[in-house]
Amino acid sequence: MKATSTAIATGIAVLAGLCFALPTLSRVATNPFPGIYSIIDPVTGETKDVLKVKPLLGEYVVLARFTGHGPWTGPTYAKVMGDSDSYASPPLFQQGRMVSALSLDEIGYLYHTPGNSNSRVGPSDTGYISNIASFGITPLFHRPLLAGHDERGERGRHAYTPGTGERKVSVSTLNYSPRMIQVAISSVGNPHNAVDTDPLNPYMSSAASCCLYLPAQASAQLEVKLEYRWLPKGRPEVLAMTLPANSDADELLILVRADGTMSVEFRPPGKDLDLTPEGVKSIHGKPYPLPPAAERKARLAAELVRRKRFLNDISRLRDKAAGESGDVAYQLRYLIEEYEKTITYLEAFSACTGSLATCDKQATAAARAPE
Repeated sequence: MKATSTAIATGIAVLAGLCFALPTLSRVATNPFPGIYSIIDPVTGETKDVLKVKPLLGEYVVLARFTGHGPWTGPTYAKVMGDSDSYASPPLFQQGRMVSALSLDEIGYLYHTPGNSNSRVGPSDTGYISNIASFGITPLFHRPLLAGHDERGERGRHAYTPGTGERKVSVSTLNYSPRMIQVAISSVGNPHNAVDTDPLNPYMSSAASCCLYLPAQASAQLEVKLEYRWLPKGRPEVLAMTLPANSDADELLILVRADGTMSVEFRPPGKDLDLTPEGVKSIHGKPYPLPPAAERKARLAAELVRRKRFLNDISRLRDKAAGESGDVAYQLRYLIEEYEKTITYLEAFSACTGSLATCDKQATAAARAPE
């Protein structure tokens, strides 16, 4: 099963435009780039955060999770492209005048495409599209950053100075509920010892945020507070919680159940990320949150429509550029070949009624079959 999931992640995550109409916290502000960006696996329906963009002194700092799992890495610095700035590759489409581009150092570009306008690499009905080596040309889903106060943690504001007998643990939130939420955790003994996890859409997990500080040696139960807010308009609430006896685990999991109740537990040290029958990774025997089966099926169908529409667009570009050589012609040929394979895979997977492993095997064989 691990090989099956790896094949799906490798074959689809880079190619598919993985974004769908989910609820947003608020309308995009005048500055469109700050926020968290995610992709959605069209087979499993799993939402994966891949970019986090924060403003910094007129420019931007970007954190990344190119695999969609684990902690944020970086930072990378970014700036908005000006009229006189040159791009690393020629455009495929004539960019609309309302479109803006963010250059992520040497990683690639993030485009804001209001009104489904064309960027240099095409339109996106989600309002954003990337041209990044790790993702390819991929529509991205955007949601705002934490609102109300500065983000607490190592990568943000942390007013707590740990003692010599303390160690740090990262914190992740898994939201199994159908509601948007943002959760933080703090020590009852010192409210500055706190960390915020990212705001979450329904049925998704956050990146591991650093850090909450705990006694280095195993100790008795520890009193903490969960500080949370149901988004977009819920009021801040606090829930007292007792951590289990401290272990040598380096990660805490905040679990938001389907009914909105919450619990906190340690992730055992060295515990591998196993695979569930649905093909998604799990933590401590708990699968990453997935939407209901009907919604996953709808996402797969929507992705097929999106892929076919983009394939038609780039096929028309190829026909117009017939006989030409150069980077654009080569890129168009490559994109068409890869999108055709992806569409064939998704069509075969959508028609299959067997297990994940069976459907992946059939869909992979269909995508590899000679024309």
